[in-house]
Amino acid sequence: MSQTTASLTHMVKMSEPFCTAILMAVLGKISFNFKILIIMSIILATAVASEPLSDAQSSMLGIFFALLSNLFFALRNIGTKYCNTEDSASSKTTLEGFATISFGGFLSLIPFWIITCTFGFTNYSSFLADEEIQYALLASSFGHVLYNIISITIILSIFNPVQHAMLNVAKRTSIVIVFYIFAQHQLSLFNFVSASFCLVLSIASVQVFTSKNGTEKETKQNIWKFLVPGIVLLCLSFSPVSVAFDYLQGTQTSMGQEQTARDNWLQCIDDIQDRIISQLSDHLTDPALLNHPSPLLLIDPAYGGNVGDNLIAYGEVALMERMGFLNHTECNVVQSQGFSKWCKNFSHVPDGGLVMWHGGGNWGDLWSREGLTLWRMNSFVQLLRKGKTIIGMPQSFHYQNKDHEVKDAAEWMEAIAAEVKTEESKARIILTWRQPDSYESGSALYPSVDNRLVPDAAFMIGPLNETDEWTKKDKEKVDFMILLRNDHESRHNNKRNVETLRKILDNNTETRNLTFEMIDWWDRPRFYNNTTGDMPGPQFKYKVKDEGKFDYQYMFKTSIAMFAGGRVLITDRLHASILAFLLHKPHIFVDQMYGKISKTREVAFNASQKCGNREEMKYDEADNLEEAALMAAKLLRDHWN
Repeated sequence: MSQTTASLTHMVKMSEPFCTAILMAVLGKISFNFKILIIMSIILATAVASEPLSDAQSSMLGIFFALLSNLFFALRNIGTKYCNTEDSASSKTTLEGFATISFGGFLSLIPFWIITCTFGFTNYSSFLADEEIQYALLASSFGHVLYNIISITIILSIFNPVQHAMLNVAKRTSIVIVFYIFAQHQLSLFNFVSASFCLVLSIASVQVFTSKNGTEKETKQNIWKFLVPGIVLLCLSFSPVSVAFDYLQGTQTSMGQEQTARDNWLQCIDDIQDRIISQLSDHLTDPALLNHPSPLLLIDPAYGGNVGDNLIAYGEVALMERMGFLNHTECNVVQSQGFSKWCKNFSHVPDGGLVMWHGGGNWGDLWSREGLTLWRMNSFVQLLRKGKTIIGMPQSFHYQNKDHEVKDAAEWMEAIAAEVKTEESKARIILTWRQPDSYESGSALYPSVDNRLVPDAAFMIGPLNETDEWTKKDKEKVDFMILLRNDHESRHNNKRNVETLRKILDNNTETRNLTFEMIDWWDRPRFYNNTTGDMPGPQFKYKVKDEGKFDYQYMFKTSIAMFAGGRVLITDRLHASILAFLLHKPHIFVDQMYGKISKTREVAFNASQKCGNREEMKYDEADNLEEAALMAAKLLRDHWN
């Protein structure tokens, strides 16, 4: 079955009567004639025609094993029916005899099991891990044993092995058709008519295959006396196998879908990272910059308590190291919080080479216009004088005061024009934007520099594995972790309290009994198990070699520990949603004041078709917290049943 499809296996095994009849004729138990050949050919043709065609691939090895099983089944039935040393005329197998056959078969298979386990031919560990699957396997095993007991001790006591094989064809045809109907596959009129004809002919032809040891009259009496109850018993005994197989098939389908979703998620991350690299590769692969004696300068990477900014900084270092910039220096403006030397006027920085300005969401006047935006603009001019090429890492653009927006842009373009010509400034100043509207604004306001649309640098980190190995052991997992910001970017500050969130959940029957915790980045220590401090951090596809003075691993471990405290995340923080995505953790996001989350994710996810299926990526977007709770409840049902 591992080498070919179940459908093709059934079709190949429809030839079991041929194999059995040939062996019976060789042993002198029946007379093989032209009439038998015609009947069997018709039955085989109608049996094959009863099954819809499949595009699934098979192998010659699988077909060979299916044919081989026909031979073994024929030998088993003939041996069980006729090889009785005490009474050669006896045709009944007792339960004790069946037990002897089963035990002998078990002993004969032990060497094969040892070989397969030794050489790693088995792959059942993940499949058997689910408790429900184990129960289904037990039910299937019980049904299979019952089926064989009835088949060998009752059916074979009434019919000879060829007749038994004919009834097997009828059984297989009916089972295949039932499976196709319940699976809602297309079944043509031709398939149905062929199946009906095969069933009737298989049952009606049983009397043709009479053994030499019995009279025709006795055989007919046995047939009509035992045929109906025998077939009923046979089908009933097979029903547990069918039910279990149907469940296992559904489970395997679910597992297959989950694996497909994971593969697409991994490919999505790869494609986003490729997009980031390709958008900057003309500079990051420039030998003049890559081999310049001046190390790459990273300006103001964020080392505060806001994990989102930390993730951006780590992604930036991961990007530069992946591109071959293994030696970099840093300087501080505001966000590095003294972890590195103050940038000042860059007099301590050697001339030439590449500069990366730390990205984020602070280009404009929403956050410190004078301390960040204007300082950054002036630094680009200073770095031009030192012969630097400057890349502004992906930013969100947002001015509340449009007069400041126009004034700042005009003064900056004038200052750049005073230093270099437009052609040179476009070649040496690259601004990257992580939102479409930010890119449009930057392109319109700053025509003297090169503006590009690039996914957020934090996407360079993934993929990551979700784990609770760093979470406090006494922390009971809740249904929802609701991570909400409490600053002026929030649209949900008026609902950011436990009582209001509880009312939101209680107002709907789908969420009434669900548990939650309200958190923000600063709550990480409440979930982190300090005794795991010496344990290594997460496994990275690319782990940064030079993490500098900041403890990135503590940041990752505490963040993942907090996320592991809940089954589904609801958040209005961009990088909480990005971290959840990188962990493949079910999450719902509600946007902040200017649509930063949806627009930033849109740019990233447009990098690949694999990112387009929200169910596979395990997320959704809500307009408000009430809607988010209902969507989160659905994710809870889908992924935590």
